[in-house]
Amino acid sequence: MIRPAPGGLSIEVLPLVRTRRARWRLGLLAAAVVSAALLGGQRVARVWETGLRRAAFDELPLGLLVPLTLAVGVSTPLALAGLAALAFAEERIDVTPEEVVLRSTVLEKTRVRVVPRGELEAWVETYRPLAPWWTWAFRRLAARAGGRLIPLAGAAGPGEKRAIALELARATGVPLVGVGGKPVAAAPSAAAAPVKIRG
Repeated sequence: MIRPAPGGLSIEVLPLVRTRRARWRLGLLAAAVVSAALLGGQRVARVWETGLRRAAFDELPLGLLVPLTLAVGVSTPLALAGLAALAFAEERIDVTPEEVVLRSTVLEKTRVRVVPRGELEAWVETYRPLAPWWTWAFRRLAARAGGRLIPLAGAAGPGEKRAIALELARATGVPLVGVGGKPVAAAPSAAAAPVKIRG
């Protein structure tokens, strides 16, 4: 939700679990991750058992089996934790004449970052890996302030990130820089009614 606010703008990225369709999609994705992990774990366990019984790892070399075991055993819980974080993540961006306040709530923990408007250099779209890691997104959106990138709108999709970035660029008068490093032109300011974007 994008809403005009006194002297600025307010943007909310609502949690995905608010819609039935998103809940089904996330549930099916979690089921697929667990199923793949169980099938992979069963195969890896069989190779370990055979190799230990024979005292020789003929099916898969030990140098490949150990990383494969870690990949199945470690990546599955991380993937499920990432899905849970993605499902319940909320974010709010408030633009005032003096500052930009970024609030993100993930798994009952809220993080607040305040960027003074004078330090804000640009809004940046980038493929550079930035937190939060659980979004699995390739293209990230960030505020560049004081020479560092501050990620935002982590749970929003690529189209929603662009819409948010354009609104932030309009509201702050700070340019949006695309992935190639070129400025992205913003259209004339939208009407003063709330705008709902999927996210």
